[in-house]
Amino acid sequence: MAFAIMLLIVLVWLTAYPLAKHLPQGTFQDPLEKVYNGLNVLFTALAFGGVVVTLLFQAEESGIARREEVERSIFELFQTFTSLDFQHVKDSSFRCLLAAVKSREYAEFLASRLFVVEQLALPATSLPVLRELDESKRGKSDDDIVHADRADRLMLDNMLNFFAMLAQRESSATVIKHCDFAYDWWRPVLWLLGQLQRERYLASPTIQTYCKNQLVVVTLEALDKVYGHAPLKSREEVWAYISSHPKMVAFGLDGRFAQR
Repeated sequence: MAFAIMLLIVLVWLTAYPLAKHLPQGTFQDPLEKVYNGLNVLFTALAFGGVVVTLLFQAEESGIARREEVERSIFELFQTFTSLDFQHVKDSSFRCLLAAVKSREYAEFLASRLFVVEQLALPATSLPVLRELDESKRGKSDDDIVHADRADRLMLDNMLNFFAMLAQRESSATVIKHCDFAYDWWRPVLWLLGQLQRERYLASPTIQTYCKNQLVVVTLEALDKVYGHAPLKSREEVWAYISSHPKMVAFGLDGRFAQR
């Protein structure tokens, strides 16, 4: 490309005199001296060509760097999402979210724990649900289940941070096209948690004063856009989506959510 541009400039310069011979007399004053003795014209043209070539090279290098960044993001995120350690994060997180689907009290508790103030205590009514969802909890005491649930909720925080990170990346759309992170599975249960968190935030001046962390629904709205899901514009649309989703019904959605 660079050689072609320079060659074109030289050819234009070389054809100046033959062209000038066919122009009417007096079109240029002393064309021979202007073109062939004024080497500065050629040097100026070559310098301009060098600038053009430099800009082209910079644009090409920027495109290569961009592609390498996207490929690196895909590789890093795929490694994270498929690692054995992160599988534990996903399993623990999904147990929490399934418990929220099956128990409205636990869902309200889980949403409250996303804030630093006005946190609810783990409801005793949710303990049977936690035992049901995790075989390892079935033989444990209530106190042991409380500690195990705390560990699961810490993993849920990691999962929420993962999706928030994915949503905030400029390359998210390209990354997702090359590596699906099972968002369609997570979407209905995350919207349940996110909507409860948002309603709790809007209803509490204390939470609005002391809690400035990004709401889960902000992450979900960004991911919905990337994945091509229709936006959920109102509270009614959110709850209609949650209550009618086939997976939520199959998971055993607590019927009391329909009363909202």
